[in-house]
Amino acid sequence: MYTRYQSLLNSERTRDQQDDPTRSTHKLYRYHHDPVASTNNFRRDIPPILILLFFLFLIIIILSQILVVHSSRYGTNFSAMQKIQEELKQMDESMEQILSANVLPIDKWRLLFHIQTYLYRFESLFNLFNNQSNHTSQNERQSPQMIKHVQDRLKHLTDPKDTTLLHKRRKFCPEQPRQLKGRILDDNSTFSNISLYELEMNYTNVRSGGHWSPAHCRARHRVAIIIPYRDRFEHLVTLLYYLHPLLQRQELDYKIYVSEQTGNGTYNKAVLMNAAFIHASSEYDFQCFVFHDVDLIPEDDRNMYSCPIFPRHMSVAVNEMNYKLTYEELIGGVFNIRMEHFLAVNGYSNLYWGWGAEDDDLFYRLKEISLKIIRPPSSIARYRMLQHTKRTPSIWNKRAKLLYSAAKRYTWDGVSSARYNLTSVISYPLFTHILIDVGTPPPGFS
Repeated sequence: MYTRYQSLLNSERTRDQQDDPTRSTHKLYRYHHDPVASTNNFRRDIPPILILLFFLFLIIIILSQILVVHSSRYGTNFSAMQKIQEELKQMDESMEQILSANVLPIDKWRLLFHIQTYLYRFESLFNLFNNQSNHTSQNERQSPQMIKHVQDRLKHLTDPKDTTLLHKRRKFCPEQPRQLKGRILDDNSTFSNISLYELEMNYTNVRSGGHWSPAHCRARHRVAIIIPYRDRFEHLVTLLYYLHPLLQRQELDYKIYVSEQTGNGTYNKAVLMNAAFIHASSEYDFQCFVFHDVDLIPEDDRNMYSCPIFPRHMSVAVNEMNYKLTYEELIGGVFNIRMEHFLAVNGYSNLYWGWGAEDDDLFYRLKEISLKIIRPPSSIARYRMLQHTKRTPSIWNKRAKLLYSAAKRYTWDGVSSARYNLTSVISYPLFTHILIDVGTPPPGFS
């Protein structure tokens, strides 16, 4: 049977060669002249295990290169994270020390604040009376009119709702000011390059220290404008150029304070604002306080700086933010708040060293005591931001940790616990300059 099978196979091969003489050499020809066929045959000759090992080797090399590139970055990030964790630990220890310090309860501090405020005003009036008496002859007795004037001023100290007798003789200014212009800046507006001296010559009606009130009527609102400041003199002049006429058209009894930090140490905007609030309150019976960034110029004078019923966020639409409110908790930029509300939340937290988040902290304080934030329409609450080099934001981990405890800290961390040295107070023609030494940040807060 096998012999028969072999004979059939040989006869079949002989027939194939007769039909196609080149068939016997076709495979060899295809191997030498067809690259694809050659490659396929070569792949068939390699064992599959070798192909698998080759691809595994390539994967290992690629992964090793990735690890080499990222290992240095990971090491740097790991060191940075260790440093941040250590600083957060130091911050916790510093907060415990601050908390354990003898901080006066907020209710008692408010009472002491009002007493000190009235004593300071009494001292100012006494010095005024003493200076005027020195100009008279030693043998000349004080006139009854002078004594009556001082008595009236002293009476005002016990009644903060009253102002002077001169105010009582005048009618209140209209609720809606009649001299407003509306939009004072548009997209094509450019800022004037004016010197401070030229500005002072233009506004000779402003009293020393940046104080103004309408002469023809009694202002309905007494407002302190507080500008935290550092190395922005050109911006300050530009802001004063637009702010003084705007406030006068709104017929406000206002005074502008510029609160500057001494030296080049870590910036603490909150302490500057708390310190300026305390000093301004001791000088005059302000009803509300506007905390105003020096680089924001109002575009519309219908955005009222008058004292609101609830805290008012005024810089709703800023050109650098495409005239949109970026998040609901934002109350920074220009913020208007009544004295009683500022005292109720204990002002700003003093723990935000560096740039950012002290305004967000104030938002959570206001929310804790159920004080809502009101905002004017974005069509008029518009501001132009002056160009400047952006500050590097402080490490957000620390800010987030502080914001998390904002509602718990407000009774002991704020204007009642502000630590600073009042270096100098100078009355310039268009503003009062307050120079403040805020000290150095506690461990973990820098």
